[in-house]
Parts: sequence; structure tokens; C-alpha cells
Amino acid sequence: MTVANYTLRTHQNILKENIKKLERYKKRFNKKAFLNDELVIDAICKALEETIEIMLTTGNMLIAQKGFRKPEKNDDVFDVLADEKIYSKNLANKLWGLGGFRNILVHNYITIDLNLVYDHLEKGIPAFKEYAKAVAKFLDK
Repeated sequence: MTVANYTLRTHQNILKENIKKLERYKKRFNKKAFLNDELVIDAICKALEETIEIMLTTGNMLIAQKGFRKPEKNDDVFDVLADEKIYSKNLANKLWGLGGFRNILVHNYITIDLNLVYDHLEKGIPAFKEYAKAVAKFLDK
């Protein structure tokens, strides 16, 4: 195994753990509980930020390792991987917008719509899992 594979696999393991954490949060806190608890808001926002960051990092690592075309912006990472048949265009469409959402979470330069955050928690988990599975399958080739 090369160092790049080790690093990618390490990131993949962390991604899987983050997804499990998001699943626990979703199970434990419904939308009303989320909207009314500042600590829960902070925890879920941070977990979503980290999860998306790991996805972007692993995507960029794969792109660099395989010599795929360089993405111009964060969301392009998902399109490049779909173009290279790492996963489907359908998944790339589900992931589109996460790069910008990650920027909002990281920089907090605009008021965060907490309803949107919770929507990303609910709807994002299946797409995050699909992404992790597709990248793991590609790495196992």
C-alpha cells in the first residue's frame, strides 16, 4: 500500500466515523430539539463541516493521485469524480452545493439558516454514505 492509499484510507475511516456520529445526532435530536439547543446546533454544524471537509479532501487526493482534471472550486470535486466514473452523476448531483455549504459553516460569514442545516443532516447522510462506499470500492480495485 502506498502512502497516498494509507492517507486516503485513513480519511475514509474518519469519514465513516463522522457519518456514524451524524446518524447518532439525527436519531437523538429531532428538528425541534435541534433548533432549541445551542450546544446541539454547534455540535451538528461542526460534524457536518468536518464530514464535508473530509469528502472534499479525499476527492482532491484521488484527483491528484490519479491525475484527473483539476477542479476549479470545491463543488467541482464531485463532478470530476463522477466524470471519472468513481460514482454516478446522480450522486454528484446530490452532493452539489456541499462545497458552498461547507464554506458557510466554516466562515460563518452569513447567518446560517438552521432549517437548512437540519435538512443537510437529514438528507445528507444517505449521500455521504454513498460517497464513502463508492470511494472505498474504487480504492479496493
